[in-house]
Parts: sequence; structure tokens; C-alpha cells
Amino acid sequence: MLFSADFRGSRRLPMLAAAGILAIGLAGCSSLFGDTMDEAAGSAFTQALQTAYTDQAAQAGEMPAEETESSFFDIFSSSETSSDLLEQAFTAKAELASEGAEPEPESAPNPGAEAIRARLIRALAAGKDTVPDLAARAQVDYDCWILYGTVPTAASASQACKTALDSSLLRLETAARPAPAPVPAPAPAPVPAPAPAPAPSSDFTVYFDFDSWTIKAEQLKVLDSVIATARTGGQSNINIVGHTDTSGDADYNQRLSVRRANVVVEALVTMGARRAALHASGVGETDLAVQTGDGVREERNRRTVITLQP
Repeated sequence: MLFSADFRGSRRLPMLAAAGILAIGLAGCSSLFGDTMDEAAGSAFTQALQTAYTDQAAQAGEMPAEETESSFFDIFSSSETSSDLLEQAFTAKAELASEGAEPEPESAPNPGAEAIRARLIRALAAGKDTVPDLAARAQVDYDCWILYGTVPTAASASQACKTALDSSLLRLETAARPAPAPVPAPAPAPVPAPAPAPAPSSDFTVYFDFDSWTIKAEQLKVLDSVIATARTGGQSNINIVGHTDTSGDADYNQRLSVRRANVVVEALVTMGARRAALHASGVGETDLAVQTGDGVREERNRRTVITLQP
């Protein structure tokens, strides 16, 4: 089986021992379910927030206990372990949502994060009513990135959250974009006999900018096609191989190709693919789509190739 029955379960982040600085705010007044869900209360967005933050709290609670030197979290409890503190931090946000509030995304620690937070705020305003699940997923990915990012020992957890955010925020922005105004249809032309439908392609390619492993918004259409084709064709495995061009050091390019493969894995899991069905690897600059000499920047070689298999 390629696709997950439980979307949330497919997005579990690595459990890491870490504690960080928490800043929780709330904005707006919408209602949500708490321990006993009232189906008439709250918007779809606040309901999705409560569910996602509750899941994130459970993940934090499963972390190995580690003492923390900070006392900032004492506002939540007297716990001395990072897992308890982070669990309570996410639980507090879930409880705010269950009481009818929209927890505000965490404050940004630097200008780069502030730019991403500003994008998130705009996308939430545009899409939380029309695509509430996507909006909630992007907000929780952002908070996960920021909270884990405050702890030096949780760098890998923070990066996993950032990778998930790159995908979920782009999907939210794309889904929330207003539909173009309809164009009057031209007069109908004679309809020729339909050609035989081609067999669905089993190979798909996602392209990247130079020295980047961030998926661009337009590449999400390729991943949508992967999911649709796999569902239609019944494929149970997806092979994902990252590539680079020849510019730069070969060892660095090998690591970059693995990152490009892994970010596609995270995006497909977000879109509903079962993680166990995805097989990722990187081949660096050893398998070029366009043959070039060493040290050549070639955009057609900066790619990840996705192959559907039975």
C-alpha cells in the first residue's frame, strides 16, 4: 500500500532531546473542540490547529528525557526535562485553539525567519478559511522549526521541520492563490477523432536552482502528478534519485544530491505517500542528463528523478 491511512502519522519528525525558548501569543476569536469535541464549535482551521499541535505535543513527550539549564519554561511547570517542557509548550497552543483562539505563530529570531513568518501570515490570511488543513500544517511546521531551532542540540530536528515547512508553505500559497478570471471561450472548432491516450509516464523530474535543495512552487505540479499517477496505476514503490551538475566539489555535490532526494521524500509524505514506499538516494554529478565538462553549471542536471515501480 503506497498511501497512508493517517495523514498525521506519516509526518512524524525525528525525536530529539532539546529545549528552547517559547513565545506564545494568540490572535482572533474562533472556537474549537477540547477534550470533548463539540462539532458545532470552532472553525475548520482552529480544529486542524488543535489536532496538529496535540500530535506535536505527543511527539515531544516521546523524546528521551534531558535536563535543561533554562528556567524560562517554569511558567508551564516545574519539569526539568526538555521533553516535558516542549510537550507542555505545544499542548498550551492546542489548548488555546480548543478554547476558540488562533495561536499566533512564534516570533522570528532573525531577519531570514521573519521574512518566512511574514509569508506565512499572508498565506494564513488568504487560505485558512478555504484550505484549513494546509494552513494548520504550515503554521505547526513553522512553530516546530522555530522552537527546536532555539536549542543547539536540536539542529537536525529544526532542519526536518524547516524541510517540511518549505513544502507545506508553498502548497498553502499555491492553494490560496485566487483563481484567474474566466476567459470567454472561442467559437468551437471541428473536433478531430481522439488519438489513443498515452500510457501514464512512470518517470518524473523535479528541477532545482543552483546550489539549492528547496522545491519551487511550480515543481509541486510534478509531485501532484506523481501522486495521481501512482494512485491510478496502483504502483506500490517510488524510487527517488538526486543529481547535481558538475560545478563545485564532487563530495559536496554528493551530499547535495542526497538533500535533493530527501526533500522530495518529505514533500511526497506531506501529500499522502507512505514513507515506507519511498526509496531515496543521491548520485552527485555521476549521472548527468546533459553531458558537460567539469565545473559547468547546467540547470538540466540539477534535478531529482522520481520513478514509479510496481
